[in-house]
Amino acid sequence: MKYLQYLGTPLLILMAIYLGAKGQYWAWVYLLILDTIIIAGDAFLGDDKSTPNYRYPAVLTALLYINLPTFVVFLILAVYMGGAASFPLFEQFIFALTGSDIHSAREGTVLWHLAGYVFTGGLLMGSALTIPAHELVHHKKKKTDWIMGNIMMAFTCDNAFAIEHVHGHHKNVGLASDPSTAKRGEGLFHFLFNASFLEHRDGWKIEISRLRKRGFMLWGFHNRMLQGYTSSTLIMVIAYYISGFAGLIIFLGITIFAKIFLEVVNYMEHYGLVRAPGTPVALRHSWNTNRRLSSVLLYNLTRHSHHHEQGSLEFWKLRPYPDAPEMPYGYLTTLYLVAFFPWIYRRMMEPRLEDWRNTYATKEEKVLMS
Repeated sequence: MKYLQYLGTPLLILMAIYLGAKGQYWAWVYLLILDTIIIAGDAFLGDDKSTPNYRYPAVLTALLYINLPTFVVFLILAVYMGGAASFPLFEQFIFALTGSDIHSAREGTVLWHLAGYVFTGGLLMGSALTIPAHELVHHKKKKTDWIMGNIMMAFTCDNAFAIEHVHGHHKNVGLASDPSTAKRGEGLFHFLFNASFLEHRDGWKIEISRLRKRGFMLWGFHNRMLQGYTSSTLIMVIAYYISGFAGLIIFLGITIFAKIFLEVVNYMEHYGLVRAPGTPVALRHSWNTNRRLSSVLLYNLTRHSHHHEQGSLEFWKLRPYPDAPEMPYGYLTTLYLVAFFPWIYRRMMEPRLEDWRNTYATKEEKVLMS
């Protein structure tokens, strides 16, 4: 059972495929069901503070991998809904899987229905691709995992994340120079644009430095930034082939929403926290939560304090640390609060930041918060 719980995200994607295959407004219906399950689950299922031992880690890695083919089916379905071309093999596959005739369902699917696929797809891409990819690119000594993580990130058009997050953010978290650490009082929109640009810039700096040290050409095959661009471009071409310009717009819309959700998560994971230069990263430099459902569906990303203390540790080894700084709610609830009511979130966090200053901060960090 402790292994099967991590099938939660793939099963939710299968539900998205089943309802999405009905066309029309069903993507919005799915989103309502998804939000209700996660937000209510976090509210009523309590915290998970267990640290079970796993004898078969390969099973857990496979449960990360399975997200990619499952989500790709939903992604193709979403792109297909925006076009007019017929693809009999895919249509027959979806009919066998769901019992729905997607060719007929597409005829009654209009613009606002397609918006449901884009918003839902962005949320699912963030949880089913970005988060497993985030886990896998941290497995730097496991080449297959690292490659799979980068393939996942190619679908999100954000391979720079795989470089900057591991080699930049984890070293600089809490410092004024870290673009992924939201400053106290910083507006969400400023953070979104600033972080997106600077993370990409820093990704290039890190990659250029790596290539020079290894004696590789900047514009050659070994450039991981160029590899990411090429892979993402190929996926865009396939989206265009499936449904033309409309399909490309749907795919890009999904990736944009996924990127927004990623940066909102970055915003809330470190909001207002500081670290004195030259000091080690500690549990206090991340906001943590042990909400049971968020932890299962997000592969213990919720145990963010321990993740930043030991970045290369696999998700099933992360400990809950109930004494670490706590987020106000589970991940999806907090994400929606930050995304739609950022001023309320900042006001809510003020007493928590004061408590952090009085309870966790060192003398140097208290000065930085002044």
